Amino acid sequence: MLYFAYSQASRGDKRGGAWIEAFDAATGDSRWTTELFRTDERHYLYHSDSTVVDEDRLFLQTKPGLTMLTTDGEIRWTFDNLYRGQQKPDVVTPVVTDDIVVTGTYDTLVEDRQEEIVFGIDPATGNERWNVPFSEWDGMWQLAGTDNVVYVAFDSGGLVALDMATGVERWRWKGPLNGTPTVVDDLLLVPLRRGNEHTLVAIDRRDRSLRWRQSIGVHWAEAEFTVADGLIYHVANYGLEARRLETGERVWRFGGDVDDKDQRRFSPDKPYMGLDSTPVVSGDAVYALGWIQRDTTYVHLFVVDAATGEELGRAEMGHNEQARTGTPAVTSDLVFVGSNNGNLYAFGECSFEIAGRCLFG
Repeated sequence: MLYFAYSQASRGDKRGGAWIEAFDAATGDSRWTTELFRTDERHYLYHSDSTVVDEDRLFLQTKPGLTMLTTDGEIRWTFDNLYRGQQKPDVVTPVVTDDIVVTGTYDTLVEDRQEEIVFGIDPATGNERWNVPFSEWDGMWQLAGTDNVVYVAFDSGGLVALDMATGVERWRWKGPLNGTPTVVDDLLLVPLRRGNEHTLVAIDRRDRSLRWRQSIGVHWAEAEFTVADGLIYHVANYGLEARRLETGERVWRFGGDVDDKDQRRFSPDKPYMGLDSTPVVSGDAVYALGWIQRDTTYVHLFVVDAATGEELGRAEMGHNEQARTGTPAVTSDLVFVGSNNGNLYAFGECSFEIAGRCLFG
């Protein structure tokens, strides 16, 4: 089953809102649709790209709060984790385990500053178990969690580790964070930014010692890092890169470079990656969203060899299709991509072809 959340702003007399719909992944047939909320507000149309599927449960952030549904589309509970103002839509994915759900208030668009809070929620009832306010730091990024620890990243301060069951602080690490940390075994991969300098550091999860530091190109904080078979995959300076997990050394790069002095000057017919899209690794291939610049922007799904960075294929999605900020979902048979224009794409094994040879999988 494929689950797809989408939203619509209010237009004229038509109210806006957000919905989640289940599709048969093989045929694209709709199985059910659940309305999450309706609104007359024009600015608050986000469903927040936050869907988590955990066995027979779905978790999704919308304006009313964090909602838990069954995989049959039945809403079980909604937890109010919002400020008075508008919640930022791009960093609200919860951390979900069998025993607890952890989410945050995150930053908001209001004049009076409010404390950002991390909540621990009972997954069965939606009741609050604990909360931890942060009065001294703000600009919270998406949470990361593993081994009963949740990591909370802040733009203005650094990284905090909380006990997932109790919310008790275990430690904090100061630094100019620029995004969500990625947990890999005993390492934390942490994106940093000082002015125009973007770096990626690897720190030890146990003692916070620095393992390595590498400069990377322009990287938007919404995009995360993917790790597979000893390599880190990420987008920087409009290209897809692979780095060694042990050292951070770059192995290969795919895509065009952009002049640091003119980030909007794109060469025609070269592939560029969306800075806020996260690449996905499946088998021997990496899937990443980007575009080709001609008379206008033509969005593509690119398939690249995970070991070498060689292009294996591409599928065009059309001009000005707002999909390059998304993240593909990959199965053994299909690749799914949603766009901001309300379209859901499914690419099959022969969507990527060179010289008549299918390259999917």
